[in-house]
Amino acid sequence: MVRAVLFVRQSGPTYLRSMSVRDIQSQLASFITANYGYLGNETFLRKFECSYNEHVSKETKATLANFLAASPIFNPPLDLTLFPLVSVRVEDDFYSAPFFLIRSKSLSDSQVGIAGLTGLHPEEFPPVSDWKGRKEKPSAWLGIRSPIFQASNKMKATILGALALTPLPGYRHQFSMRSMFGGRCTLDAHGGMTTSYGDAHTPGMSEDIVIRTSDHAWLSMLPAKLAASDTPTRRQAMALEYFYRAWPLDAPERFPWLFMTLDAIFGDAAQATQAVVDAVGRHGEASFEYPRLRLLLGLRNSVIHGGAPDVYESDKYHRYYETYGDDPLLDLERITAQCLRSTIFDGALVEHPDPNAEIIRAYREGTLGNRKRAAPSASNDADGSAAS
Repeated sequence: MVRAVLFVRQSGPTYLRSMSVRDIQSQLASFITANYGYLGNETFLRKFECSYNEHVSKETKATLANFLAASPIFNPPLDLTLFPLVSVRVEDDFYSAPFFLIRSKSLSDSQVGIAGLTGLHPEEFPPVSDWKGRKEKPSAWLGIRSPIFQASNKMKATILGALALTPLPGYRHQFSMRSMFGGRCTLDAHGGMTTSYGDAHTPGMSEDIVIRTSDHAWLSMLPAKLAASDTPTRRQAMALEYFYRAWPLDAPERFPWLFMTLDAIFGDAAQATQAVVDAVGRHGEASFEYPRLRLLLGLRNSVIHGGAPDVYESDKYHRYYETYGDDPLLDLERITAQCLRSTIFDGALVEHPDPNAEIIRAYREGTLGNRKRAAPSASNDADGSAAS
């Protein structure tokens, strides 16, 4: 039966790739058990060592195929999984068929499709009034519709991997000690609910990632990529998932994940230097000449193929710094992000403006002191008068 399972897994709906072979085999076995009556007339109590294929008529095979095509395996009901986000702030809600990214209070909007849920508390996690346990307050919801939670979780990684491309490099890994939480609340097609707490879905950013209308263009490109079955587009989704996994890590731990990101989108990065050069040159702000990229990408062998457990131990790390005077870890991340924006989003996804741009400008202009004097004192009362 394994060959049949592998065929269904490869040729069936995309969610099946998120399942183990054993789980799919169990579903197919249940299907055959439920529909054995169609096979029984031709196989019941008959002993044979070969496949059922040789003992079942074409008509019966066609009947079973039609039932399988109409079964929940190929036409599964969609569950809605809600992921609470803390360091993401949504100013303009985004909706699409497979997912939405919205303000917490927008969960009760009709576009979400659960407005009629009894006891819905949109601004709390879990978002139900009769929850007696721990309660938290998310700033935004990422809602994903798919047949199983495993598929929703992978889609989450792809979506948030794209989201990780929006902060400027200096802010992407600038984490604070803010209180974070994660988890999920899954509403199934039959009215059931599964809720659990877990790790935060994004790092504790020192500056919130803000979603505005300007982000809707690249967000609108994701639904087609999430549903695609062709290899190039699937590689794009996998690359974003790798980038997402690298996001919360320290620089040396992040380094090999960035190479895996390039491997996912280009194949073996060591053999794809020119492809990386082209991608960087298409939308990149900085020009990296071929020898520099070759040396940088050569670090891949050191960290992935046993040359150095820690990138700092690699001779190529020392040589890169000695030759170019720049940190190869920062350069690799910048190049990887540029390649993802160029190859996957064709430049539609751009980095967000510096959230502290006005303060930096005032400092450079020498007017920062004026801004401080103009700001109300924290010790003032609400009417502006000093507390006595």
